[in-house]
Amino acid sequence: MAKVYYWLKLNKDFFKGKEIKKLRKIAGGDTYTIIYLKLQLLSLKDEGKLYFDGIEETFAEELALELDEDSDNVSFVLMYLKKCGLLKEISDSELLLNEVPTSIGKETDKAQLMRNKRFKNKKLIESGNNVTEELPPVTFCYTEIEIEKEIEKDIDINKKTKKEK
Repeated sequence: MAKVYYWLKLNKDFFKGKEIKKLRKIAGGDTYTIIYLKLQLLSLKDEGKLYFDGIEETFAEELALELDEDSDNVSFVLMYLKKCGLLKEISDSELLLNEVPTSIGKETDKAQLMRNKRFKNKKLIESGNNVTEELPPVTFCYTEIEIEKEIEKDIDINKKTKKEK
């Protein structure tokens, strides 16, 4: 099975947004911003959704365990994101990061290989190092030879029939 690679596309004004500016100005705000980015990355494969599996007592503690962050910091970030409208609680065991579904990119490793191959082929053509362009068109060569052979056969058949008559 092919591997699938995901990426998170950040808006160029991500750190200029009012919510992120306010979050960064709070004491420990850089840590909170990193936690928010980690949450986004964690939710990529589920299109922005985070799920509570019940391993820890609370959702925040479980996310803190998964992110290797302090549970108090994670719970503060979750509270802040809800207040700003960047996080929506779907149910007790499911959260949705609102910005993530529009910021997801993904591809399989096969697609990446094909893109690399096309890029190499394009470079070969541009550099003039493409041998196949110097060959005559295949349809011209082979069809002409086949037609000539058929004409020769028809001529031979006509000569034989005339001799027999």
